This record gives sequence, structure tokens and C-alpha cells, in this order.
Amino acid sequence: MKRKKPLVTLRDVAEATGVNVSTVSRVLQNKGRVSQKTRTHILETAERLGYHGNPVARALKTAKSSTLLMVVPQIENPIFASAIVGAEIEAREKGFALLVSYDKGDGREIITDISRSSIIEGVIIASFDEDDRLRQMLNSTGLPHVILNRHLAGDRNCVAIDTREAARIGVEHLIAMGHRRIGHLAGRLGQFNGDMRRQGWQQALEAAGLDHGEEFVAQAGYDPAAVPAAVDKLLACGVTAIHAATLLTAAAAIARLHELKFRVPEDVSVVTMHDDLLARVVYPQVTTVALPSQEMGRAAASRLIDLIQGTAPDEGSALESLLLPPGDLIVRASVASI
Repeated sequence: MKRKKPLVTLRDVAEATGVNVSTVSRVLQNKGRVSQKTRTHILETAERLGYHGNPVARALKTAKSSTLLMVVPQIENPIFASAIVGAEIEAREKGFALLVSYDKGDGREIITDISRSSIIEGVIIASFDEDDRLRQMLNSTGLPHVILNRHLAGDRNCVAIDTREAARIGVEHLIAMGHRRIGHLAGRLGQFNGDMRRQGWQQALEAAGLDHGEEFVAQAGYDPAAVPAAVDKLLACGVTAIHAATLLTAAAAIARLHELKFRVPEDVSVVTMHDDLLARVVYPQVTTVALPSQEMGRAAASRLIDLIQGTAPDEGSALESLLLPPGDLIVRASVASI
């Protein structure tokens, strides 16, 4: 069995260069006055020996861990999975680590417990909670925060995507393909994203002079298990196309249509938003509007790091919540003309 090499310490570098430990420490932290010749010798020796600073020791000395916490309500949701990737890339590029936690309804407990341990410097949170509960949760921590994938009234530190526009683009495509009875498989109505997506669906139908009554809306939230009953309700209204609020529920809707022996897209067309592997592995592949979810994660991490480091604009500035525009319509095989 190969023996693991011991970690190189400051003392090892000091002994190899013939200077004291405090001088090595000043050079490696780029502090204090040291001659250029000595500085170069120390840096070259540290690199040759493979010295790496101990982040735990550094955290204890500086009272800073350079660690962010990201709390999401659905790990399996492709939007959140992609946002996590973006946030991790941005954090790493700026010298921060990212911890990810799954909020099963106990997000306040998660954040409070971790913030008490002094591990976390700031929080990115995506939550399905009601606005007042989310405010209470964030206020209880005393940590810098950024809210992901939604807008919270009165809070400037929100980063989301304009899913109203994404829904409008998707429904306009269905209309252009000749569909006139278009159902909306809704997310959580009464909340930011659920309402935004329904509004986009409705705006497109209103502009075309088409029916958008309550009978054409069926709420499944973000739970694939709730989709079959919602799809059945829309089919009972004679829809020829379904606009699904999420890629996950779109895939579940296609599965339900197959189960009921409906052909997709010949009998019922399906369109959604967000492009991910799931959109390409279901049958048929799903027509969708791309969402910049990875960019959303990066933007959230960047804004949080600015808050932590004190480089964010002050309260009197023009900083506002960030609403990213959707991407392009990606036409695949789940929509047919009629």
C-alpha cells in the first residue's frame, strides 16, 4: 500500500530556506517587508516542497471560513441542480467553498444551526416558503443572504429568471402551430414563479384572443406525483396542447399521456421551460424555452460574495433585484401543428 506523503508545514519551508518561521509566514501571506531576494527564495522553495496553506488554520486565525451555504428545496429539480453548479463555479473562482443543503421544510433550522457554528459567511436560499416566513428565517440568522429564483418584496438581494416571458414564448409557439385550446399545468399558484408562469401563459392567449378560463389551469405544484390528476383535468377540457410550468412536470405529463394511450405530439402537444438532459431523454424529446439557471447561480454567488466582502453598492445605490431574461425556444419533437 502506498504511504501517504506528510503535509509540508511552514517549519519545513523555514528549515529549507534557512530563515525563521515568521518570515516564511509573512511572505506566504504577502504581508510585511521582506527583501525581494528572500521573498523569491521562499516562494520557490514552498512551491518545490509542495506547501499548501491550511484553510482550517487560516479560518481560525482570521475568523473567516470563506464558505457559503446554498439551501434548495428540490435537489432533483433540474433548475436547482444547474444553479448549484453555477454557484459552485463562481464561489471557487473567488476563493470560496460552497456547502449545499436540502430544505425539506426545515430551512430555518438548517440555516440557524449552521450559522451558530460560525462555519458559514453567507447564505443563498431558494425556498417555497411564504414571503413572511422566509423574511423571518433570513432575519433570524444575521448573515448576508441572496434569495434565488424568486423575488421577495422589499429585499434587493434577489436573483431570478423572467419565467413570465419564458411561458409567453412557449405558448406563442403553440399558437403559431395552430393550437387554440391550450392548458396550463401550473406550479405553485400564489407564489412568485407559479404566478409568473401562469401570467405568461395568459398573456399569450389574451393577445391571440383565445380562451384562458380557470378550467384550463390545473395545479401540480412541483411534484411529479400530482401531475396525473392535473393532466386528467386538462384533458377533460379538450385541450390539444399543454404548457407545463417545469421540465420535471412536463416529463411527468408526457408519461401520463402515454399511459392513457394519447400520442405525443399527434394527439396532445407539450411545451415547457428549461433545457436539461431530461428534456432530451424523454420520448418524444421536449420542446422548451431555455433558462439561464447556471448563470443565475453564478450571479447569486457573486452578489453574496460582494456583500460579504463589503464591495456591494450601498443602500442608496441603484442596485435592484436581478431578473435574467430567458434564452431561446428550442424546438424538438413534442409539438405538432394542427
